[in-house]
Formats: sequence, C-alpha cells, structure tokens
Amino acid sequence: MAGADEGRSAGPLSIGALVRWHQREWEVAEWQGPLVTLVPQDGAEAPRAVSFRWLVGAEDFAVLSGGAAPAAGGAALEGRGRLEGQEEEAELWQARMVEIDTGLAPGRSEHARGFGPDTTLAQRCAAMSARLAADGIRCSAHTLADKRRKWKAAGENPVVLLPAGREKRPGGFTDPRCLFAMQEVAARRAHASDVTIDVIREEVEDLLHSRYAKELGSAGVAALLPSRSTFYLRMKESGLADALSKPTRSRAALASTPPLPHGGREVVLRPGQVTQTDTTPLRILARGDDGRPTATELTSLIDVANHTVCALMITPSRPRDAESGQAGQATRAIDLTLMLAQAFAPWPVMPGWDPLSAAAASSLPFGALRAADERFTEATAARPVIRPELIIYDQGSPYVSEHFTEVCDRLRIARRPARKKTPTDKPLPEHFFVTLAHRFSQHVTHGWQGRSHKKRGRGIDRMPLYTIAELQQMAQEWVALEYQQTPDAGLRDPFRPHVVLSPNEMYAVQVARSGYRAVPLSPAENRSFLLRQWVRPGKGGFMIDYRIYQPIAQDAGHYREILLRGGSKLPGRGDQWECRFNPYHPERVWLYDHTAGTWVTCDFRLRHLLHDPWTADMWQEHAERHLAAGGSKQDEEAIALSLAQRDRRRRSRRPPPKRTGAEPPFQGLELETEQPSQDPYAGLEEFDLSTLRPYPALPISPMAPPSAPATSLLPAGSNDVGPTSGSGLAPHPLAALFPDDGDGSGPQALTAEAPASVDEVVDAELLDDPNPDDDEAENDVWDV
Repeated sequence: MAGADEGRSAGPLSIGALVRWHQREWEVAEWQGPLVTLVPQDGAEAPRAVSFRWLVGAEDFAVLSGGAAPAAGGAALEGRGRLEGQEEEAELWQARMVEIDTGLAPGRSEHARGFGPDTTLAQRCAAMSARLAADGIRCSAHTLADKRRKWKAAGENPVVLLPAGREKRPGGFTDPRCLFAMQEVAARRAHASDVTIDVIREEVEDLLHSRYAKELGSAGVAALLPSRSTFYLRMKESGLADALSKPTRSRAALASTPPLPHGGREVVLRPGQVTQTDTTPLRILARGDDGRPTATELTSLIDVANHTVCALMITPSRPRDAESGQAGQATRAIDLTLMLAQAFAPWPVMPGWDPLSAAAASSLPFGALRAADERFTEATAARPVIRPELIIYDQGSPYVSEHFTEVCDRLRIARRPARKKTPTDKPLPEHFFVTLAHRFSQHVTHGWQGRSHKKRGRGIDRMPLYTIAELQQMAQEWVALEYQQTPDAGLRDPFRPHVVLSPNEMYAVQVARSGYRAVPLSPAENRSFLLRQWVRPGKGGFMIDYRIYQPIAQDAGHYREILLRGGSKLPGRGDQWECRFNPYHPERVWLYDHTAGTWVTCDFRLRHLLHDPWTADMWQEHAERHLAAGGSKQDEEAIALSLAQRDRRRRSRRPPPKRTGAEPPFQGLELETEQPSQDPYAGLEEFDLSTLRPYPALPISPMAPPSAPATSLLPAGSNDVGPTSGSGLAPHPLAALFPDDGDGSGPQALTAEAPASVDEVVDAELLDDPNPDDDEAENDVWDV
C-alpha cells in the first residue's frame, strides 16, 4: 500500500494521464460523470469504462503522469510566466481548479462533500464557493466558473487566476500640466547653479499662474499644484530630483537630450529595414595629394538586421590653415552620396585580394543571388547588396544637407536623426569603429596613430604612408574577408538560438525569408548621386565655378534644341536648367532635359590642356593663387595652364626620399555615369577566314619597273584623271613628295618609266669598285 499511496500523490488525474491499475498501464481517454474510460498501453484489451471510485480505490492504483494538468508544485510553474512571490497562492488556486474540474483534490483518493462523481460542474463550483466563504474569501460560483474557463484556455496555468498587478500610473493623479511645468523649470535650471526643490516648486507655481490664470482663475491654478509632500514625491519619481543634484555639465547634457523618436526601438526582421550611419576619425595617416601626411575619416553604413557593412568610405581630413587661409577638408555631402551608391552594387574583388574574400567562397547563397542578379560573378566580394529603407544618421552638417536629403528622397529612403550626444541611438556604427580599430587599424603599421594622442608613436609622418585609395581597398578587403565572415554574438537564428552566426550567415537566413530583388542602377540613374547645379545655357556654353562647359559633338543638336526653348520653365527657376557634376571628376558634366528625360553630355572646353587627373578642389586652389597674384577667377585659361604646369612639374621633379613618386589625387569612390560604348560589330555573323584572299602588293620604289596599266573604272572622256607628263605617261604616285628643281621640267627620276641605262651604269661601276668601304672612292662613283 505504500507504493500505492506514493503513486496517488504523484499528480492529478485528468485526460491524457497515465495510470497503473490491475498490474497494467492505462491512459485516461475520456471522463463522463462517474465513469472513466481507460485505454491499455500494450493493446491487449479493449478500452474499458470503470467507475472513478473503483479505479482510485484499487490497491495497485497509481498516477504515473499527470497528462495535460500540471502538478500543483512550484516546479510546474517554471517557464509559465508566473509572478514572483505568489507561488503559494498559485498552488492553492491550482488545487481548487483541479478539484472543481475532476471532483477529486490533488493527492487524495476520496471525494469531498459536494464533489462526488454524481455531481455536476455547477454543483462543484457552488460547493467550492461555500468552502471559500467559510475561509473568509468571497468568490461566487459564477466567478469560479469563469476562472475555470480561463484556466482551461491558458493550458491549466494557475498564473492567470492570480490578481493582475495594476500598472503604476506615471505621475499618479497629479495634473499633466503640472508635470510638464516641472520638467520645463528643471530644464531651465540645467545651466544655472543648483537650487533646492522648494525653489523649483515656487517657479512651477509662478509658471502655472502665468499660463492658466486667465483660464482657470487663482483657485483653479492652486488645484493644479499638488501639496508639498506630493511635489517632492513627483520630483523623485520623475528623476528630476536626482538630476538637480548632479554637476552642471551633467545637468546640461541631460537637458539637451531629446526623447527617443517614434516611441522606442522597433523590431527589425529583414535586410535593409533599418540602417545606421556615422562618421569618425580613422586615426590612420595617409599620403595626401601633395605627398604630405594627412588625417583621414571613415564613414560606414551598417544594417541593423544582420550587422552587414553595406558601404564604407575613407576621406581626407585637414583643418583650415590659418596662415595661408587654405580651407579645411572633411567628409562632405558628395562623399555620403557616393558611399550610398556603393550600397546598391556588389563589391568587385580587386587584384591581390585573398581568394577567400570572394562571394563564391563564403556562406552567402551565391547560386541563388547569381540567378537573381547578373552582377554577381566569380569576381564579386563576400558582401551582400542591401538596399536601405531607413537611415538613422548623425546630425552633422553633411547628413542634413540639401543634397543628401534630395538623393534620399529620390531613392525613397526614409531618414531619422539620432539624438545629439546620444551614441546609443546608433550603437552599431559606434561598435564597428571599435572593432575596426582592434582588428584592422592597429595592424596598419605605416600610419597607425594609436587610440589617443597620448599613445601616438614617434616618426609616423616620416615613414612611407599609404594613399587613401590604397586604404580604401585594404578596408574593403578586410570587411569581405574577416568582418563579414566572423561570428557575432549578437546574431542568432530564432530556430537555432544556440548557434552564433556571422553577418553573411545571418543574411542568408533572412534573405531566404524576405527574398531578394535586384535593383541595378543605370549610368543615367547614377547621375542623381552627383551634385546639382542650376546653370543658364548659352551659345558659348555655360559656366560652373568659372569653368565654361560645351556640349560634345554627339549632343550638339540636343543642346541647340534646349537653347531654342529659351528656358526650363520650372517653378522658381526661369531660364535655369539642372546640371549634375562630380567635383572629383569635373572635366565632364551632364545637363538634364526634364522635358524629354534625357541628358546632354558637356565637357570642359579647356580639357585638352589638362592631361593628368584633377579635381574641383585643385582648381579652386590654383584659382586662389591666381587671384592673389593679381589675376581674376574668370581667367580660366591661365588657371588651367597653372594647373597643367603644376602637374608637369610634379612629373619632372625628383621624388622626395622615402616616397614612391607622384600619385593621382583623391577622387572619391568610382561611380559609373558614362553610357557603355556600343560594339559596332555586335550582331554580325562570324567571318570565315578561309575565304580571305591576299591582295596584290603595289610597287612603292620609284626605280621599280612599271606595272601593267589598270583598267580605268571611269567612263571615257572623264576629266578625273590626273595630269600626265610630257611623254604621255602618268606621274608616279609619290611624285608629289619630291620638290621641283625649278627649271620647269618635271622630275624625270619619278616618272613611271626610268631609263634602263641608268641602272646599268650604276650597277657596273658599283661592281668595279675595288674598295667599297673607301669614302673617297664611293664619292667618285656617285659623281657619275
């Protein structure tokens, strides 16, 4: 009997429970009133309907498993969202619901009064209500029936029977207008000296009187302000009391931090749904255009869903020179748009890269991507193409510029500014900069400056440095080879949470669910990433930064049509037309015809003078020098010659020690804006070389014997035949290359027929020469 008692206390009896009865294991399949239907586990007998009293009264009866009903112990509540500190109450309600549902309390073999097998559910609920009333708990039978239905719907989880905790109302019953006034006064005091809460209360009272006295009156305003103790409590609950006790700098920083936009963090499920971008110093010195060391900046675009580096760009950075007045340089709006264009196209594998940096050797679904996008080839780097839908950006001047805003609107990319001095709004770029410094920057031996100026090494500016273009390629190779293929602890598959994934592996999981659609941009569409300039076309062209641009020969007719229209007729523009140009490649611009949706290609009219690469910054530098020397910025020819001479001197000058020589200037990221040239032989059938026949060679020597006269293809009497000589013979084709002797006679040595005696005499005397190497004898021979 001891074993039976242990079995009976093993758990409740419900549908699906496994019991031991008559030396066999049975499963409870049905319960109708006092009868319980049992199904044998071995299948030796048919299902049997037995009385519940006979079943539980047997000596060998034991409950082996509780089926769908969980045990009443606290261990059964693990993982069910229970409330802390209410385990005992949950166990009590679990036992009550089991007794109402089955008529038998957990751990007991006999029915209590009012819970017998012949009772109904309503009778058992009434009996339980009477028992609770005897214990001092008011709960009606209808309430217990509702609790049982809720308990069943929740999978017999007793947590749903516990009283739900009330959410604390922020600010209690204090008027929201008073709470807003408290925050406003505390923000005003952020930059002032610290004061007590009593002073804050007085200023809040004055502010409420100034705003609502006319509307509510003195009595109404007094009702808005809570009591002194409640005011102190609200100041403490809102955190304003702690903020007032902080130093002035901390209070000012806290007051300037706006709330998180759009109500909080959103759930990101697909690539490109949310991206984050930021710019930071790279702390790597590079070799500038003038051969001198220059600081660099890095701008990156990170996808939130899989932490992929969608794009990155390294730009030079230098402060303004106070002595020479030379303007500084940093990341500009054109750099951001060129970086944004990089996210729409695959990265190519550059010569010298590791073979493992290719997409075909990575965990990306290369076969599926190649079938969907023809731009994926064997020479594509292991970095997916992600089109951003939302960009969270820093509030720097390039990000809020008109050009960056116009490009994002054209590409239908939403923008969201991060809060000032709040790096947690864009944590992925901040963390990427740290990762880049640890795993890439400090391994660049030539140029790494350390994490701060206190830890900077000596002689960095005197060692051979990389150019910015070389650093760009090195960073892209590191991203494709290491970063995109290294597991990240923050990337987990919901179906495999124990497996840590890399950015490429996480992208493969997400793209299988969200899909991929190739959106290649044509060269004409890529021109929207360039800077926009409004110009007035004229007969001689149009001017940008005192440089005159003229249409190329192929687009001259289209440009003439634009001139005949008189103006663009755009709102607010009049006779101005839209033009796009790249300041890193200013030798060519594109004039946009909005009426036809086409472009007119125009070149700088003095482009032939500048053979080396140049930029708009270099032009501006030489224009300022020319202006300082007394010239004018409109003298574009003098500026172009100065720029060309600078390049010529740079090529002819001996390179400085420890330098590799002149390098092309920094011209940003490459952007395909030129239409691909058409193959003139496209569509032609393959030529059979076996049908090719040699053409007879014509004599070119004036001493050669005349060839047979060719049949004239002109009709008889045609005057198109050239003049003939006095002997009636046609002149030699090379006769025009020899000057006339001036005696009025034609050169007889150039006639088609030369006297044979001349050849004979020359040959004879050359053969009779006893010393061919003697100069005097040779002169005698040719004196004939």
